[in-house]
Amino acid sequence: MAARNSIGSNYTLKRKSIRQKQCRRKTNLMKKAYEYSKMCGADVCVGIRLRETGQVHILCSDSSGFWAFLTSQLGSHYPTPKIVTDQDLEKAVKPTNCEGID
Repeated sequence: MAARNSIGSNYTLKRKSIRQKQCRRKTNLMKKAYEYSKMCGADVCVGIRLRETGQVHILCSDSSGFWAFLTSQLGSHYPTPKIVTDQDLEKAVKPTNCEGID
């Protein structure tokens, strides 16, 4: 019985590690896109859809409204997309965990 718990525990730890890595990469990608937007004066839109959960994360760093159609089209999507703007990233300069910009 102890062997089964050990196997289940290892699987849980591995999944947790994978989720943490995915979250860190998503966060870093959003930060890099934001930095690019500020450095180059560009309107940036980054969309990430997790295949496993269907969850959508969008960064719109857009002062002109060029990407506004995207958020209106995804309004009926389930689960509801998590939209992050450049103002949100400015507020959360250094989030303590991945929930800071989700």
